[in-house]
Amino acid sequence: MTSVAVVIPAFNRLGPLRHTLRSAAAALARYGQSECELLLVDDGSMPPLAEQLSGDDFGWPITHVRQPNQGSIIARQTGLLAARAEWILFLDSDDLIPPEKFPGQLGAIPDGGCDIVYADMARAHLEEPDILRYEPAEILARTEDPAEFFLCIQPAPHNPVYRRSYLLSRLADLLVPAERRFDPAGDAWLYYNLCIHPARIVKVDAPLAAAGVHAELRYSHHWEKLGVAALGIMESFGQRCPVNEATLRARTLVGERAFLTWRGLPRGFDPAFIRRMLAIWKRSPRGPLSRLGQRSFQRLSRLLGPEFAARLLRLRNPSYDRVRTLDVAQYELLFCTPRRS
Repeated sequence: MTSVAVVIPAFNRLGPLRHTLRSAAAALARYGQSECELLLVDDGSMPPLAEQLSGDDFGWPITHVRQPNQGSIIARQTGLLAARAEWILFLDSDDLIPPEKFPGQLGAIPDGGCDIVYADMARAHLEEPDILRYEPAEILARTEDPAEFFLCIQPAPHNPVYRRSYLLSRLADLLVPAERRFDPAGDAWLYYNLCIHPARIVKVDAPLAAAGVHAELRYSHHWEKLGVAALGIMESFGQRCPVNEATLRARTLVGERAFLTWRGLPRGFDPAFIRRMLAIWKRSPRGPLSRLGQRSFQRLSRLLGPEFAARLLRLRNPSYDRVRTLDVAQYELLFCTPRRS
């Protein structure tokens, strides 16, 4: 069997983290490979997580790696460099994996090898006392195309298991820099750095990753913060990505993701954000019209062009006040400008 390192960046947040550690330890114990690692990267918690967790027995030894508070992207990189196993799984501090994760995914590696193994999604249920039950939740599309995998399927970050040598080689020269402002979309940061590189990808038809079960705040609760981080990542990608035939597929898909995001934005949202998202699409290579919308949109686009057709259809989008998750002060702080009514 091959060895795997589970890398968990964390900053305080002990409640969900304990479930994540138990989940990872149970999966490693089921896999039964003694060389596997469970690395907890403490991103400057006070007191240190090693002290806060000193009385807990999770059933697998934890290697504590501590760094000054620099954010989750840097913490992930710290864990990757500290790991020694052949394969890497990244878990956020509230992610869960079923016990069958590693036999299911690493057991599916073909004789010729691969770089990434991913699976379907599960839904976790917490049963007293601290017992997790999993059930199938979402079947992901199958692909062997890295650009399609990272930019369109975009699995949850704790779904894929990566060959460590693949990550080290692909992340040696970052396309999108490791900046803290990208932390809310840290999985997108990783995916945009990997999407232009060749990779051998294998899909396993089994639900082997799940979101945590808790009521604490998640990045996904504030779609505006996710959006600002994702916009910065996409702009950085566009500025730094080499323009050649090898990157054409990824550059085209990034433009399409920007168009679809722009088309779905609520009315009355930050005008600069809206303009910048549309500009990404305008600067990108064009793909088939079918990837920008369904048949009614395509018919209208053939008459008016995709941008004008989308502008008309955007009039039906809800107003920002109906979908906002930030109060006025948070909104103005995020966008550095008062919102126009």
